[in-house]
Amino acid sequence: MKKLDEIKMNDQLSSKGLSCDCCNESSVLPKSSLTPNMKQKQEEQGDTEEYQDIEKKKTLNDKTLIVIGLVLTAAIVILELMLPDSFTTGFIIFVLATPVQFLLGKQFYIRFLRAIKNRKRITTDTLVVLSTSVAYLYSLFTLLSFTVSNQFFEASSSVLTIFTIGEYLERRVLITTIESLKSLLTLKPKAAVVMRGESEVSVNSDDIAVGDIVIARPGEKIAADGIIVDGQSSIDESMITGESIPVEKKIGDKVIGGTINKNGYIQIKATNVGSTTVLANIIEIVRKARLSKAPVQRIADRAVQYFIPIVLVIAASTSFYWFVVAHEPISFVVTVFATVLVVSCPCALGIATPMVISLAIDKATRKGVLIKGGKYVEKLSSINTIVFDKTGTLTNGKPEVTDIIPNNDYSQSELLQLASSVEIKSEHPIAQAIVKKASEQSIRQSKISKFHSISGLGVLASLQEKKVFVGNVLRKRNESDQQVSVPEPIKNKIIDLESDGKTVVGVFVEDNLSGLIAVADTLRDNAKYVITEIVKMKKDVILMSGDNSRTAKAIARKLGINIIMAEVSPENKARELAKLQNQGKKVMMIGDGINDAPALTQADIGIAMDSGTDVAISSGHIILMKSDLNHILYTLKLGQYALRKIKQNLVMSFTYNVITISIAAGLLYGITNSLILTPALAALGWVISDTAVFGNSLLIRKFRS
Repeated sequence: MKKLDEIKMNDQLSSKGLSCDCCNESSVLPKSSLTPNMKQKQEEQGDTEEYQDIEKKKTLNDKTLIVIGLVLTAAIVILELMLPDSFTTGFIIFVLATPVQFLLGKQFYIRFLRAIKNRKRITTDTLVVLSTSVAYLYSLFTLLSFTVSNQFFEASSSVLTIFTIGEYLERRVLITTIESLKSLLTLKPKAAVVMRGESEVSVNSDDIAVGDIVIARPGEKIAADGIIVDGQSSIDESMITGESIPVEKKIGDKVIGGTINKNGYIQIKATNVGSTTVLANIIEIVRKARLSKAPVQRIADRAVQYFIPIVLVIAASTSFYWFVVAHEPISFVVTVFATVLVVSCPCALGIATPMVISLAIDKATRKGVLIKGGKYVEKLSSINTIVFDKTGTLTNGKPEVTDIIPNNDYSQSELLQLASSVEIKSEHPIAQAIVKKASEQSIRQSKISKFHSISGLGVLASLQEKKVFVGNVLRKRNESDQQVSVPEPIKNKIIDLESDGKTVVGVFVEDNLSGLIAVADTLRDNAKYVITEIVKMKKDVILMSGDNSRTAKAIARKLGINIIMAEVSPENKARELAKLQNQGKKVMMIGDGINDAPALTQADIGIAMDSGTDVAISSGHIILMKSDLNHILYTLKLGQYALRKIKQNLVMSFTYNVITISIAAGLLYGITNSLILTPALAALGWVISDTAVFGNSLLIRKFRS
C-alpha cells in the first residue's frame, strides 16, 4: 500500500473522532508536517517515491517491534515455566520485559500523553497504558522488595505484544477500505497529446485547457471530458459506470476522462478539465462520503465516549471489593484490575460502523453508484416509499413525434416549423423530439426573440412580432389570465392520444390554437422488472409526472404502478414529497431533469440518473453513473445488507465486552475458585473480537444483489 492510503485513513479516523484511537498514530506522518504541495500530491498522485520510502520504513519498524515483542515475551514465558522462582530469575525476566515495555509501549504512551496534553477525552490508550503500567510497576516493586513470586512481567509484555500485532493487522485491514479511491486516482493519465496548431504535442494532463483538441489513440486513457470532433471508437467506461461492455462513440458523442479508448483514433474537444471533470467529481464525492458519519455511527461513538470511564470505574470498584471486602492478596487485585482494563478496549466497537460504511461506498462505486455520505447508506434500509419521475427515468427520455395535427388552415410542415423554431432553445426531451422531427423533414427554423420558458407549462417566444406558445394545451392562459378555450373535437382528440400514453403539446399563435403535436416515449427495457421487484420488497411505488392524468395512467398501467401523481408542477413536486414525509413515509425520489432538483433535495434519499442534468445530479444524494434502473435495486439491497452488518458488529462488540468484563471482574470466581481471565488472555480476546468484526465487515465485498 502507498503512504497516501495510510495517511488518508489516519486523517479520516482522527478528523471524525472515531473511538478506535489505536489506529490514529499520527507519528506515521504528522499532518502538521505536510506542506500544501505534499497534500496535493497525496490527493492527486499518491504514488511518489517519498511516500513509498516512508511506508517501507514504517512497515519495517512495525515488523521489527513485533519480532522483538514475540521473542522476548516467549523467552519470559519459557523462563517462568522452566526456572524456579528466585531473585535471579525475576531479574532476568525484568531485563527481558523492560525493552518490551518501553519499545512497544512507546506509541501507546505517546498517544496517551498527547491526549492528556490536548485535553481530549479518555481513549483506549488509557486502558492499555494503565493496565500494563500497573502490572510492570507492581512487578518491579515486588522484585526490588526481594519477593520471588507475584510478578506480572509476562502479563505486561504479552499485552503490549498482542496489542502491537493487533494494531498492525487492524491498520492493514482498514487501509483496504480506501482501495477504490486509490484506483480512481490512478485512472487519471499523467500525460496527454493535444493539437497545437497543426502539430501534436505531448503535455501534462493538468495543462489541458477547455477547448483544446485532445488526441486519444487505441489503448490510451482519455485525458479529459469532452466531445468527439473526429473519428469513432468503442470506449471502455467500466471504471466509471460499472458497465463491462464497451460503448460505441462517434462524432458529437460525449466521452469521460479516465476511460479507455479501445480501438479507434479520435480527437476530442475538451469541455471539462482538472477539478471539473466527471472523474474528479467522483473522487471528491467518494472522499467526502468516507469522511461522513452515519447516525448509527454517532450513537456508537457516544456509547464509547461513556464506555471507557465506566470501565475505569468498574476496574477500580472490583479491585476495591476484592482487596477490602473479600480480603484477597494484592497480586490478585492487580490481576483483576489489569485484566478488566485490557479486555475492555473497545476498538471493535469503534470501527464496527465506519468500516462497513466505507466498504459499502467502495462496493457501490465499483458498480457505478456514487453514494455521497454514510448517512445515506443507513437511510437506504428505512426507505418505504419510492417516487419515480416519468420522462427520462422510467422512460428512455428520447421521445419521438408520432402525430402532427394542424388547425386553423396550417399545414403539417408549417406547424412543425413554428414549434421547432421555438423549441430549439429548450433542452426538454419533448422539445428535442420536435426539433429532430423538423430536421428529418429538412424544415428550417425561423429566427425568434424573447424566448421564455414557463416552468411546467411550456415555452413562449416572439416570431415575426407574434407570440408563439408551445406547451400544455388545456392549461394555456391568455394575457388576461383566462383559460384559453379549446374546441370540443380537439379535446376529444387529445383524450384519445393521451389514453395511448402519448404526450400532447399545443402550438398557439396569439392565443389561437394552430395545431397539436403528439410525442411518445418508450419505456426502459427493465422498468417493468424493477418496479415488480420493488413491490416484492413491500415498498410503495408512486409515479409522479407533470403530464396529465390520462398519459400518466397509461404509463403506470403498463408498469404495474397503482399510485399516480399527475399534473404536478416542478415547484409542487417537493411539496408532495413533504406531504408524504409528514405522514411518516421515508421517501426516495428518482429523477433526472432540472425540474426534479427540488424534489431530489427534499426526499430522504434523492437518486439522480447520470443521463440527467448537472443540476439534478448535484441535487441527488446518490448518483447512478449508468442510467440502469437495476442499479436502484442493487443500491436498496446494498443499504439493507450494510445496516445488517453494522448491527451485527455492534451486537458482537457489546456482547463481547459485557461478557468478558464480567468474567474479568471475577464473576465466576465463586464457582471456579480462580480467575478465568488473565491480562494476556484478555489481550488475545481483544484480537479475536477485532478479527470477528473485521471478518464480518469484509463480507460486504462478497455482496451480490
